Amino acid sequence: MKQFSNGRRTLLGSSMVLAAATLFGAGAGPVAAQSLMERAGGEGLRVAFYNFKPYAYKNEEGKLVGEQVDILRHVIGRMGGRIASEQATEWGNLIPGINARRFDVVAAGMFVTPKRCAAVRFSEPTFGIRQSLVVPKGNPKGIVDYDSIREMGLVVAAVSGAAQVGYAERSGIDAAKIMQLPDNPTAVAAIRAGRADAYAISAPGVRELVAGLPEQDMESVPPFDTVAGEPAIAHGAYAFRKEDGAFVDEFDKHLTAFIGTPEHIAIMERHGMSADELPKAMTADLCGG
Repeated sequence: MKQFSNGRRTLLGSSMVLAAATLFGAGAGPVAAQSLMERAGGEGLRVAFYNFKPYAYKNEEGKLVGEQVDILRHVIGRMGGRIASEQATEWGNLIPGINARRFDVVAAGMFVTPKRCAAVRFSEPTFGIRQSLVVPKGNPKGIVDYDSIREMGLVVAAVSGAAQVGYAERSGIDAAKIMQLPDNPTAVAAIRAGRADAYAISAPGVRELVAGLPEQDMESVPPFDTVAGEPAIAHGAYAFRKEDGAFVDEFDKHLTAFIGTPEHIAIMERHGMSADELPKAMTADLCGG
């Protein structure tokens, strides 16, 4: 049986318990199911990502990198496991896909919300970030937040199914004024064409998008941490299937030991984030919200 070791302790005992529970039922004989602990240490984990800076994206050499990707590789490596595959997936297919067992973990900077907690098991967060908006250079309409968009009757774009759609709805923006789009390029094109007045994403995402536009025709509004009078510091984590809770418990031991270390902060800074975007809440609190 594969042993998991982080150099100081072995996970063989927990692996044996998981294997026994998985492979043998009460009088039912052996079954074909494999625990996630065994998969991680055997053929490796199948990872789904959404191509979006700074969380998971392809660099100039075509290698998948990002805040979520780099941390995941570190933690799985400390557990003695490995990653077998990394699959680009549309945002709306991430949760259905993991529950359909097409992959084993979502590494996409997915925000922890009570609604999502009902569908998947989240790890502890790796970041806690404020919100922002992409607007045309010079911000000609004076947009500052969702409320200003509502008050002026403007159109805001957001990735379909993302938390920012909920923020726009919470702010009272009319559904007809919320343009749900698949990705950054489509949103930028909508602003340039005058079909949208702003694009709502997290503050690190805005920084990366604006910095990466060679035309330099977009800018960021100052980050804000409330929406409609409520806190809006979003916390991102890895998503797993609910039945893989034992694996997630072990994963979180290694993850929380890593969060906030100099090595972790170096990963954040390498991908355009900073130490002031460390997590500020625990998953249990975020799910209970």
